[in-house]
Amino acid sequence: DLNRKIGMPVVNGKSSISGYSGKAVKPIALRFIQQLRMHPELRDFPISGIGGIETWEDAAEFLLLGAATLQVTTGIMQYGYRIVEDMASGLSHYLADQGFASLQEMIGLANGNIIPAEDLDRSYIVYPRINQEKCVGCGRCYISCYDGGHQAMEWDEHSRTPHCNTEKCVGCLLCGHVCPVACIDLGEVKFKKGEKEHALTL
Repeated sequence: DLNRKIGMPVVNGKSSISGYSGKAVKPIALRFIQQLRMHPELRDFPISGIGGIETWEDAAEFLLLGAATLQVTTGIMQYGYRIVEDMASGLSHYLADQGFASLQEMIGLANGNIIPAEDLDRSYIVYPRINQEKCVGCGRCYISCYDGGHQAMEWDEHSRTPHCNTEKCVGCLLCGHVCPVACIDLGEVKFKKGEKEHALTL
């Protein structure tokens, strides 16, 4: 409450510091699950995942990073127990599609694909590919690249369309992350000068 200079919620004119829950805490929770599962002294202990689980996709992410069980609080407070049925149904279909015989088979599988940031392959650039038919001309990609990137996204004021300047682009794909209609995805791949071409998994 900016007028009374009291944090929300106000209880008899006072407030307090509280915790953090719901969808916003999910990235933090996922990181903790992954780190706990990979710790050599904790590998044999079951881990229960909690923090921002609302959909079957959320549940699958926690399981793939090493959670053996899941807990849901805020999601149920917001949407009711019905989301548990949706999670169970979604996970069942995912298991069948992926060829898993049981839930246990997927626990921790994604950890083999997580490496230190300094070990990531940075020998190439993936330029953004813009679907001009889907583009709504909002300009968010241009603004984000200009103010927070490398000024590689150029903007045609007349047609309200963005174009990537590959001479400036470093392939961060910030433009794709901020696009509200998902019209920017992975495009041309170029290996950096002096780097040897090799097979890539994008």
